[in-house]
Amino acid sequence: MMWEKIKRLEERLYELRKEIEEVEKELEELPSGHLEVKTINGNVYYYLRYWEDGRLRSKYIGKFASDIKEKLLKSEQLRRRLTQLKEEEKKLSNIIDKIEKIITDY
Repeated sequence: MMWEKIKRLEERLYELRKEIEEVEKELEELPSGHLEVKTINGNVYYYLRYWEDGRLRSKYIGKFASDIKEKLLKSEQLRRRLTQLKEEEKKLSNIIDKIEKIITDY
C-alpha cells in the first residue's frame, strides 16, 4: 500500500516534468513582453515592448494588434501555469527525496 502511494507520487512527478517541458516549448513559440499603445495625431499604433540583453526594446506591430494580443494573453496564462507546475514539482521532489532518505537510513 505504501509502495503504491510512492509509485503514484513518482508517476505524478514524471507527468509534471513532461508537462513543464511542453509548456516551455510552447512558450518559446510565443512572444514575451507587453503591448504598448501610442496615439499620434489621432492614429493608434501598437508596439511590443520586451527586454533583450538588459535593455527594454520596442517593436512596431502596426495599427491592428488583435493577433498579438491573443498570443500575449496565452503567453501570460502559460507562464502562470508554468509557475504552478514548477512549485508542485518542487514539493513532490522534496517529498520523494525525504522518503528515499528515510528508506536508506532505515
